Amino acid sequence: MSNKKYYWLKLKENFFDEDTIAWVEEQENGKEYCLFYLKLCLKSLKTNGLLIRNVGSMLVPYDAKQLSKVTNTEVDTVVVAMELFKRIGLVQILENGEIYIAQLQNMVGSETSKAQLMRNKREKDKKKEDRLECGNNVTKLLPISYSDEENCDTEVDIEKELENRERDKRKEIDIKKEEDIMYVDSSENLKKFSRLYEQNIGLINGVSAEWIKEMSERTDYKLFKRAIEIATDRNRCRLDYVKGILKQWTDKNIIKLEQLEAYQLQNKNQKGVKSDVRGRERNVETESPKYDRTSEEARRNELLEACRRAAREE
Repeated sequence: MSNKKYYWLKLKENFFDEDTIAWVEEQENGKEYCLFYLKLCLKSLKTNGLLIRNVGSMLVPYDAKQLSKVTNTEVDTVVVAMELFKRIGLVQILENGEIYIAQLQNMVGSETSKAQLMRNKREKDKKKEDRLECGNNVTKLLPISYSDEENCDTEVDIEKELENRERDKRKEIDIKKEEDIMYVDSSENLKKFSRLYEQNIGLINGVSAEWIKEMSERTDYKLFKRAIEIATDRNRCRLDYVKGILKQWTDKNIIKLEQLEAYQLQNKNQKGVKSDVRGRERNVETESPKYDRTSEEARRNELLEACRRAAREE
């Protein structure tokens, strides 16, 4: 039995009062832009805010036409909205063309099929208890003799109750199997983290074992590997240094390698803009005329000589 996961979009009550969303809504056709943004969020729920489409065995970026099709939005609206979203930081376009919605990680709710199954089972048990309690109360009011038709109905109810119990029992067995599978997956993930740690840092002791277990549950294996690679390149591959690297990332809610790459790309773009501004300032300084002291002194000498000639002529 596969452990499916169900996702939903969580919006705070003041979602439309936030500065960026309020600004978008104030624009011409702003309400259509907001609806389009919410549709993008829903399309990227299962991929942590990344939006890209599969074409055969290839990953192909969405263009305006495709976004229009999957969101049922006019192409012109898509084009203008995407430009607005990129300008105010609601979306980012990564190097491979993926659309990344940075704020989505704070807007996602999810529930595994196991959790949903348990919740449904509790609701069903509650209804069953209410039905049986109601049935007991009705039985007390029934006369001692009853018709064959009523007896037939009672037998049918008993048969249905037995079927329900059997079905619930099978579901409990499936849930137990699913829990075993989840435990095996978690154990395998911890083994990968531990093996990588021992190969690059050293033997695992009590302190490092607890930290490795925590990292295997909180972060992606590829992100953990990237931290060790950075520490190795800097010739500082030890526990405290790798801890520091991962803490910097997790403090920014970065728990996957894809999120780190998007964050680094955003910083790179911001630095490029600042560098461009500084370059323009230097060009302005270069093009400005410099004060020529020699020319100024020569002009003054000429003026003084002219005054002297005029005085002698008088």
